Amino acid sequence: MCGISGLLVIDSSEVIAPIVHRMNDRIKHRGPDDEGYVFFSDQKKEVAFGHDTPLVSRESTRNYAPKTDADQLVNTPFKLGFGHRRLSIIDLSDGGHQPMCAGINDEVWITCNGEIYNYLELREELQTLGYQFYSNSDIEVLLNAYLCWGEDCLAHFNGMWAFVIYDQRKNLLFGARDRFGVKPLYYMLNKYHFAFASEHKSILEVPSYLPEVNINAVFPHLLYGNVEMEPESFFKGIFELMPSHSFTYDISSNDFVINRYYTLPISNENPPFNQADFDKAKLKTYSLIENAIKLRLRSDVPVGFCLSGGLDSSTIVSISNHLNQQQEIPQLADGIKAFTASNNSVYDESKWAKIVADHANVEWINTVVNADTLFQELENIIYHQDIPLFSTSTYAQNRVMRSAREHNISILLDGQGGDEIFAGYPPFYTGFLNQLLCNFQLSDYVKELKSFKNSPTSGSIYLLSLVKMAADKLLPNMIKQKLSVTLKPEFKLLNVSKIKEYRHQIQFSGEFRNKGVNKMLKEYCTATYLKNLLRWEDRCSMQFSIESRTPFSDDKELIEYLFSLPANYKIHHGWSKYIMRQAIEDVVPEVIRNRKDKKGFSIPQNAWLMEKQLDLKTIFLKYKHLDKEELVNIQSIENSWDDIFGDAKKIKQQDLVFRYTCYLIWLNLFFNKG
Repeated sequence: MCGISGLLVIDSSEVIAPIVHRMNDRIKHRGPDDEGYVFFSDQKKEVAFGHDTPLVSRESTRNYAPKTDADQLVNTPFKLGFGHRRLSIIDLSDGGHQPMCAGINDEVWITCNGEIYNYLELREELQTLGYQFYSNSDIEVLLNAYLCWGEDCLAHFNGMWAFVIYDQRKNLLFGARDRFGVKPLYYMLNKYHFAFASEHKSILEVPSYLPEVNINAVFPHLLYGNVEMEPESFFKGIFELMPSHSFTYDISSNDFVINRYYTLPISNENPPFNQADFDKAKLKTYSLIENAIKLRLRSDVPVGFCLSGGLDSSTIVSISNHLNQQQEIPQLADGIKAFTASNNSVYDESKWAKIVADHANVEWINTVVNADTLFQELENIIYHQDIPLFSTSTYAQNRVMRSAREHNISILLDGQGGDEIFAGYPPFYTGFLNQLLCNFQLSDYVKELKSFKNSPTSGSIYLLSLVKMAADKLLPNMIKQKLSVTLKPEFKLLNVSKIKEYRHQIQFSGEFRNKGVNKMLKEYCTATYLKNLLRWEDRCSMQFSIESRTPFSDDKELIEYLFSLPANYKIHHGWSKYIMRQAIEDVVPEVIRNRKDKKGFSIPQNAWLMEKQLDLKTIFLKYKHLDKEELVNIQSIENSWDDIFGDAKKIKQQDLVFRYTCYLIWLNLFFNKG
């Protein structure tokens, strides 16, 4: 797990080593164990080291060993430079140093962030094809896969990745991001430079990039909490390479092309439930879950676990414990450490996590989070996230990662993605019922409706969705937009002129879910929902130099198999995640397996905001002058502050003020030159 950066000079050469060095320094937290550079001009190549490059890497005899001090290249013009920050996970020796090269004449170079979990199997396959290996690094396997299969190498990988390759044979850059967006990759292209990096803040070091707020991204964030729904980020001109996409940059012609290399295959059939077929699928599902976890236990450093007490994280901890009992796993030699965040409120789920920890006999580290330190940490968290916070739940996740680092853990397995592939959210009930109704499976439809007596929340959601559906179908768009503004009290805090200017971004909430469960799940997995959850996870973990691994978010075989199964295997007789619950019945405690009240990283945000409203107001008043666009009605918020935070029912207004205050902090961090 690492941080990557790079800079290409268009139509000329210039002194870029100091720029790439600064880009790399901005993401030191992503890889404190090693630092490396490679620079190219038409005449020569320089492989360089920095202040954090260990002596063993500099004294190595490998072809990619750094021999030049990057600080000595301040007067040397280059056309292209790669930077790398390494968090050592696989092959802790100098063999894992990057940027790395391969090929007969070392003509292919890479800087990569991620892990290829099936690298041992790929290595064996490539060896039978005649490829030789000189390290135990998964990145060397990736490079040779590219040499063997070209851009089609991506189809062979099981894992998470964001990388850029410089192929000197073709004079092109080839970059790619994993299928579901576990690892980030951003880029900027203007007439002077093409730059890429793991985080926005690296690209801010490029002298030809002039930071500007992308209001088209910020405004829907303030309205709805949306986070970078389009490729262009909160920073205007900095784009996100979307999951399942790759790019090529032909340096000779300056042609930049983005391609989608993967589309998740799904089945939207829903035949009558067959118990015999389901039992076979249940066994297959368990086998694939176990294999996904086993692959992600591959490491040369100790592994820990996030444990919320929900079904997903409990499954990972329980199966990992089972595997460790069956066979000795070196990275679990000192026992399993599981990390939980609790908050002493009605949202506190630590009692469930403790049940799992006791059942699996693991070392349980519980971190109590509260409002006292929230605003002390807020600015630092936003700096590492590169964007304003959506909610204080990120703070809870951040504290879990901090706790793991304090216990010398470099890898955490987490259950992120389980709800998105097994159908764990209440809206999937709506999609399932509509699918049954549209397919005239009336008997099953009635049975599922009756099951709502065991799940009243889902029943309420379904009834509300029918009302919204009717409004969505019957009302004109103009009326729906006006209703959206009128019915949402938080909209009264916005600048009226901005509402008119960005009216096209106002959404009517009554979206009719009639797409079928697998289509809905596909949207969650491949559009923005899962990507954004993984985004928070990446930044929280990397802030503390921790690699977060998510078996349910990026295991190709498991995910594709689940999307081939009918909807009634995932939702059945009122049970969400049905096939998962059945598959793990002999591994996870029954009280956990039968839970229907999982809350995720939920914390008492509004109680905290009311408790610490003076801290919030201090920040708000300190930075309010930075909002040059005047997105909100500042005076209205100030005048109604006591009313907003004196009423526990005014949740939406409180949430908007919090998001806006985080936006002001973000402006101060990245745009305030004074």
